Amino acid sequence: IFQVPKWFKSWMPPAVSLDGELFMGRECFEQCGIFRRKIPDDEEWRKANIKYQVFDAPGLNKVFEERMKFIDSLIKQRCKLTIAGTKCPLVMTKQIKVKNEDDVMKRFNDLVKKGAEGVMLRAPKSLYEPKRSSYLLKVKQLFDAECRIIGYKSGTGKYKDMLGAFNCELVKNPKIKFDISGMDDNVRKNYKKTHKIGTIVTFTYMGLSGSGIPRHPVYQRI
Repeated sequence: IFQVPKWFKSWMPPAVSLDGELFMGRECFEQCGIFRRKIPDDEEWRKANIKYQVFDAPGLNKVFEERMKFIDSLIKQRCKLTIAGTKCPLVMTKQIKVKNEDDVMKRFNDLVKKGAEGVMLRAPKSLYEPKRSSYLLKVKQLFDAECRIIGYKSGTGKYKDMLGAFNCELVKNPKIKFDISGMDDNVRKNYKKTHKIGTIVTFTYMGLSGSGIPRHPVYQRI
């Protein structure tokens, strides 16, 4: 649960669930720490001009195109309101019909150059599914690099008594330390034999933080 200011919550439509994302702009990952505050700072939220990018309406049992029309109409209605001298934060996410895979990659490359992480592909006439689905796919840009294992983090929950994550340092810059996960159960059970301290592994990641730490690092292989 993300705690948001009361005025921000007031913009949300009553009795309608929306699937979306709190958005500050592209390449603003570092600033997103304000979303983790237990008590949101009203002034901070106003200055940051935070939007709620709406992707879908999970409670509407209709095909994709009809759900988009519903969201478009709903946001237009809500944004006509006046709430405590604040701007309407609800934004309809733009959808573009693509012709083929070449069209997808052209749009993907254009957006990545502008700082986007990638694109979402949605199947026409599809219903909303609250799970990973072949009707909704991510196209993301991944980088890879090597790191050296310097320690182990114990697992919790379903990984109790197994490996949770590898503590690593970047091979190119050992001052940069971070944890990587994404290993299969075989590695998690036998890591002390197969991945001894000092082992170098390849991992993928989605860009770097301001201090050079890889974002969303995922284990690939020794």
